[in-house]
Amino acid sequence: MPSSKPATPPDSPWISAEEAATLLGVKRASLYSYVSRGLLRAQRLPQQKGSSYLLSDVTRLARQRAAIRNPAKVAQSALDWGQAVLPSAITRVSDGQFFYRGRNAVELAEHASLEDVAALLWQCEPMRAPKQIKPPVSPRSGEPLPNASQVLTRWFDMATSLAKDATATCEAQMPYVHAMCSALLGQPFSSEDCATPIHQRLQQHWQLTDDAADLLRRALVLCADHELNASTFAVRVVASTGASLHASLGAGLAALSGPKHGGMAALIDQHWDDWHASSRDTGGLASSLQRLLHETQIGQTPSYCAGFGHPLYPQGDPRSSALLAAMPTQPEVQSLTAKVLELTGLHPSLDYALVAIQRSLQLPRGTAFVLFALGRSVGWMAHAQEQVASGQLIRPRAVYPVEDEHVSSPPGTSTHDATRRLVRFR
Repeated sequence: MPSSKPATPPDSPWISAEEAATLLGVKRASLYSYVSRGLLRAQRLPQQKGSSYLLSDVTRLARQRAAIRNPAKVAQSALDWGQAVLPSAITRVSDGQFFYRGRNAVELAEHASLEDVAALLWQCEPMRAPKQIKPPVSPRSGEPLPNASQVLTRWFDMATSLAKDATATCEAQMPYVHAMCSALLGQPFSSEDCATPIHQRLQQHWQLTDDAADLLRRALVLCADHELNASTFAVRVVASTGASLHASLGAGLAALSGPKHGGMAALIDQHWDDWHASSRDTGGLASSLQRLLHETQIGQTPSYCAGFGHPLYPQGDPRSSALLAAMPTQPEVQSLTAKVLELTGLHPSLDYALVAIQRSLQLPRGTAFVLFALGRSVGWMAHAQEQVASGQLIRPRAVYPVEDEHVSSPPGTSTHDATRRLVRFR
């Protein structure tokens, strides 16, 4: 009797056509259509007759199909890479690329500064040309970067002194970005800092070459915004209550620090040497990376939490691709990313690329987070402004799923329906 076991190994991120069709509840012929539309990735494994399909793609597509069949779950799934929940004209993610108000962000990163992108996202007149600085010849700052809680404390101390009624001009709003830069670097804030481009402030602080500063410029531009991520949503929620701009940005900074968001860079940095040494010395993956990738494939953690993959970019994140291409060649980075792609189908994430920059330029630990937060602060401000302009208070509803004998049923409903009703919280 023929074996009923799948042709792929038990821990493989790839599953057979039969398994994929079963999970999706479709005929095998439909799988080819999904592949042609870019919804699934397929490959032909050695000693296997048919194609195999990436499990993470199949799982994501199955969730989307389930939401369509069950509209009651659409709102709930919207909080987990689901349907769009609010309109925004700031950033669009489409067909493997992303655009700042209609401008291709990767193309902008070839020449634009963070100040240029701020003017675009904030829809204001660009600042007068900031002065160009020549970093003084002095030892590179060896001071460790402050941790997230220290940055938040510094941020609120600095930002409260800024104008509370900042007008919609770049001159009025850029001080917030420079105050964020000072908080992240552990420096005192001075209004004179605002005359220098952000990437050149970093160049001066770390005594970098012009080529290195240009790489930081690209990273800042590519971090400026990315649609409705967790930190941006936090900013919009706080802004919708009428809170101050610095309070909204503080909420974004706090959310970004989490290990499933911008704080992921710290984990990648922690394991960097181990991951790349294993790839270089054995041609395999370190056990810690294997575990993270396995959790990713079975849905226990978001796919970017191992430094590889992104749900919006199954064919590769254009941000990391652009940054890694702009860096000097690093054989160990090329080796590891190629091996992960071969085994899992996952491309390096933005977090991985930012840590690669930090390592390549021998910058202090935490630099990847600084670049992420500093660039993203520009997008946070754009989203805060857009949310305030809408006049809408963001107030989701909650589903109360637990059976409760004290909940009475409205006329015409069952007790079970009543106990799963939407509950208001003030």
